[in-house]
Amino acid sequence: MKTAKIAKALYKNYLQKALEFRDTMRNSLSSSNWNAAALNAIHTGISANDAVLTCFHGIRSISPKHDDAVKLLRDLMKDEKAKTAANHLSKLIYAKNLVEYESRLFSQSEAHTIAKHAERFVEWVESVLS
Repeated sequence: MKTAKIAKALYKNYLQKALEFRDTMRNSLSSSNWNAAALNAIHTGISANDAVLTCFHGIRSISPKHDDAVKLLRDLMKDEKAKTAANHLSKLIYAKNLVEYESRLFSQSEAHTIAKHAERFVEWVESVLS
């Protein structure tokens, strides 16, 4: 699994990105822009994961396979709440191909479901970073 060493203090930058993506996700949901909401939910999770791994371990995944980031989280953060959080991240990563590369559009219910996973993952990240 490919990783990059990152100065631990830079976790705040990844967290800021995650929160900005989350805000855009929420705005997209309010505007009925389901595809934009879903993609921003996914980027929320990816950046939030980078924040937590950078803060505690000084690394982030740079693998072209995004599910490697989930594996890295599971390997490094081993408590029960981290396992639940990793499941939320996994749902986000799974949706990435659907949103970005397939021709079909995301529905309202799919966008709301993926947004819930992003919200729950960010809640966990913020709780362990505080």
